[in-house]
Amino acid sequence: MVLWTAAAAATGLWLLLLLALAAATRNPDVEPGPATGVLAGHSPAVVDLITGGWRLCDEAASATLLDLAARGVVAVEEIGPELSLVRLRKEPGDLRPYERLVYDHVRALAVDGVVATGALAEGSRDLRRWWKSFRKKVIVEAREQGLSRPRWSRAHVLLLGAAAVVPAVAIGIAAGAADAGADHNGGPGAAIVSFALLVTLMGRLNGERGTAEGAAAAAHWLGVREHLRATGRFAEQPAASVTIWGRHLAYAAALGLAPRAVANLPVSTPADDNRAWSDYGGMWHVVNVRYPSRVLWGRPPGTTILRGLAAGWFAGFFTWILLVAATAFGVWPDGLVLPTALAVGLAVAGLPVAYAIGDLGGAAAVEGRIVRLRRFRDGSKADDTAKWTYWCAIDEGSSREVRAMCLSEEMWRPLREGDTVRAAAGRRLGWIRRIDVIESSRLRASYDDTGEHLVDAPENLGEVRVLPDRPARASRAEDGGADAPRRPE
Repeated sequence: MVLWTAAAAATGLWLLLLLALAAATRNPDVEPGPATGVLAGHSPAVVDLITGGWRLCDEAASATLLDLAARGVVAVEEIGPELSLVRLRKEPGDLRPYERLVYDHVRALAVDGVVATGALAEGSRDLRRWWKSFRKKVIVEAREQGLSRPRWSRAHVLLLGAAAVVPAVAIGIAAGAADAGADHNGGPGAAIVSFALLVTLMGRLNGERGTAEGAAAAAHWLGVREHLRATGRFAEQPAASVTIWGRHLAYAAALGLAPRAVANLPVSTPADDNRAWSDYGGMWHVVNVRYPSRVLWGRPPGTTILRGLAAGWFAGFFTWILLVAATAFGVWPDGLVLPTALAVGLAVAGLPVAYAIGDLGGAAAVEGRIVRLRRFRDGSKADDTAKWTYWCAIDEGSSREVRAMCLSEEMWRPLREGDTVRAAAGRRLGWIRRIDVIESSRLRASYDDTGEHLVDAPENLGEVRVLPDRPARASRAEDGGADAPRRPE
């Protein structure tokens, strides 16, 4: 009992140290300044960071694109109630690194310099990595302008990490003493788990924090927010209205006042599983993607035949048992028991077997653009590892509704959304037997392109580097270089 009391006391003291450091490194209080229409020199993305409690919000990327439109780098044009376009207008020249990231994404998607606004969520990019790169680039600029800094320094990390060893060891000793005389000793395991939990708790309180200069800038921009709220109906404005409102709409988006314009430009939004945009055939259009039930759909013909025969046998067998019981009570004639059971079995097996034979006899040629590649969990294997179903939706340009088809993992993994492919697939079962890439996806970019990915901008403590940095050139060489191939998760 004494050992557990000592462990609890050590843990309590460590928690007090953690809370003291958290209080000492909290963000400064920001009071909104007087309402003003003066736009200071900060970009919309930096404004989003410092007015959002030094946490970058999703609208920062859309606000950046609106700012590029206001500056004439791109144009946003409303063609109709369901279609707006982003048009590349001129060579952008010198852009901030995160602006270049947004511009390059638009350029990679554009066909003849034009992309539908809804299609900005498309592309075979790793969105989490893209956003992480965007976020760190914005933080670099905010730090250069003296508006932001890391919440915890390496000294804080070393102090908390070293101090966490004490309660972890105390808990391990107490657990080991409790197991004295037993066949096993749980002390080391308890110490390791305790240390990991304490470090995780440290990470929950970590992040970016503002400076005094950053708090003053945030107060000014909150005053701008009040001015924009009072003078413009920005919540109702589409992205195309940037031609009227200019940079004011971009800052309204960064300040959370223009949700419709932000929704029109889903740069940092994950693509919808069931709604895709495609330019296959020459014009941008919406494609609705369905994932049919896998009772018969999405299975290889050979497997379908075996499953159909097995289902027919069980249906016929149980029908035979029921009819034998029915004849005992005189409900069913003896002479019809076996024929009826055979008829039921053949009826159950007939449809899947017919579909499979039809697909084996001649697979249809499917040529078009991959608009969705997804995998969904489909139970577990005998060793409890996950089983996945791999889906591929191909827009052939002839219909606005596409049924996703299934294929093997080996064929699925090398593919990318945006690839133009030619496939041999069964129309009845929706199984792809062969697929060849005719033209690779246009969007195959690496996002750690300017070095900002090396900055310490942790969202949790696990990303803080305690030891000194390696030289940049050595680090990039060991990592395979900034342009090394990467694979979406």
